[in-house]
Amino acid sequence: MSPENGQDESDTRPGRVRSRLGGASQWLGSRWGRFNAWRAGRPFLGGLLLCLAGVLITWVPMQILPDLAFIGGQMAGFLAIGALFGVFVFLTGIYVLIKPAHADVAGVVGTVLAIFSLFGSLGGLLVGMLLGILGGNLCLAWKPRDEAVDDAVSEPSVVDKIAARIDAGFARVVGTIRLRCRAGIERIKRRGTDE
Repeated sequence: MSPENGQDESDTRPGRVRSRLGGASQWLGSRWGRFNAWRAGRPFLGGLLLCLAGVLITWVPMQILPDLAFIGGQMAGFLAIGALFGVFVFLTGIYVLIKPAHADVAGVVGTVLAIFSLFGSLGGLLVGMLLGILGGNLCLAWKPRDEAVDDAVSEPSVVDKIAARIDAGFARVVGTIRLRCRAGIERIKRRGTDE
């Protein structure tokens, strides 16, 4: 099937495969580009970690809960509450991915629920709780690109000004103490040489 026989290269089997692969890679590239644009507009890693933490937190009590529910007892209610904490942490992660404008509030709620899951489901063997805390903090720290302000350009807040005053006062006190300590050490050295 050479081009010398009058056939075009695109009519040959390798040519058709290349054209199909080119179309598939173009389709995949456009989908990947849209996903990256969607991901950039929200706290994707924070929401993903909250979802994973919710699954881990729910998994632990769900391994024990069916047996205890069949037998009965007070522990079944305790584990059911732990499973609900896990479900709510998972839903918080989904909410962050759907509504990124409320990421700060959902991050706080996700962090608190992940901490409370320690009491109902051992925090997903502590791994789920730690992932939930990390994901909630990432959601809390996330800012949309259009609202991001360069720290060098922005004015310091009232809290920053107060912290700077406290830091300067602390530096003065420490400096005074250091000078007095040095003077005291010098006096002790002089006494030792005088004796």
